[in-house]
Amino acid sequence: MTDSLHINQHPGIKPPSFECKIINSEIIDNQCWVEFDQTYYYPSGGGQPADHGSINGESGNFHISDVRKRTEIKHLLSGDELNSNSLVNQSFIANIDHERRNQLCRMHTAQHLISATADELYGARTVGNQINTEKTRIDLGMESRDAFSKDELQSAVNSYIDSSIDVSMSFRDRVELLEDPLVRVNMDLLPKNIDNLRVITIEGIDICPCAGTHVGNTNEIGHIEISKVKSKGAGKLRVEYHLLN
Repeated sequence: MTDSLHINQHPGIKPPSFECKIINSEIIDNQCWVEFDQTYYYPSGGGQPADHGSINGESGNFHISDVRKRTEIKHLLSGDELNSNSLVNQSFIANIDHERRNQLCRMHTAQHLISATADELYGARTVGNQINTEKTRIDLGMESRDAFSKDELQSAVNSYIDSSIDVSMSFRDRVELLEDPLVRVNMDLLPKNIDNLRVITIEGIDICPCAGTHVGNTNEIGHIEISKVKSKGAGKLRVEYHLLN
């Protein structure tokens, strides 16, 4: 089984190059998907897109343009003279696209902060999100949309960013999280069979079960700008934002 080495990634710290061996490959819809004996690549999930990167070895140099997790973590390869049958048991040096990972770390931590701040200001609960490198959207469920202010939310979030609040990763028991007022997500939506959860904590602001990659301090996000707010039906607003730098 693949050893998944996902970390709470800080921007500015380059994800390490690492050695890996292809232990399985298969062609699905004319695409080559491979499994490594160990991986640092983040597979798409939880609203966060997958890492991209490349692998280099005696068998050739190949691009990784998608990573997905089902039972195992599969990496989508592309490149010249790609022969899936000859890759099994071959060793490579893998490199993660640092700029993409860095941007997604910042975007994802910003999403946690915006969601927590919207809950704090308006009692708005996040009911969906889609993180991307250029812009991210968050769907907020709220009883009264009249109280919502784009400028107020943006200002409050940027104030938290300027406050240099620590962001950390830990594991906590489900029962403990159910009693913590900083946990703003609906715990009933998480798989009932998982008792110990990976959580991301923005100190004093938010605690959220999450498997994604994040920065280590809010000041590493940089300021955000809320570019669009639109109705998505009764009791729901879609907020789109991007990073200013």
